[in-house]
Amino acid sequence: MFLTEKELKETFWKNYNYSRRAIKYQFECSIRIGNADLITIEKYQDNFQINAFEFKLSDIKKALLQAKANAQYVNKSWIVIPSEKADLIRNRYLNYLKEHRIGVITVEEGGRWEILHRAYYQNDIKINQTLLNLMMKGY
Repeated sequence: MFLTEKELKETFWKNYNYSRRAIKYQFECSIRIGNADLITIEKYQDNFQINAFEFKLSDIKKALLQAKANAQYVNKSWIVIPSEKADLIRNRYLNYLKEHRIGVITVEEGGRWEILHRAYYQNDIKINQTLLNLMMKGY
């Protein structure tokens, strides 16, 4: 069981990005009012995609609202939660996830993560200055 969102975030990130799948990333990225917890730019099947992640230990409704707000700026929007919350998601939120195209990743204390619900890829997204800055960092 995770005690803090920071612990959840660090455990997930260490195991998610061990192979450097994210070409660029930024924690607490200001793509919207209130910031997204994590934005990544990744290359997948010869295309680049932008992902947003929201980390929550307990307030699943808030995570879903934040992921929904992120979705207009990214190709895939995710919430990341402890694995013990998987049944709650399955029993209560699947329709909402499908309707808003949000994905869910669960994380075990040891770092193993699993996609509980796949995020749907969105082609049409809004690009703002923060995303442009992240994409162009290093050029």
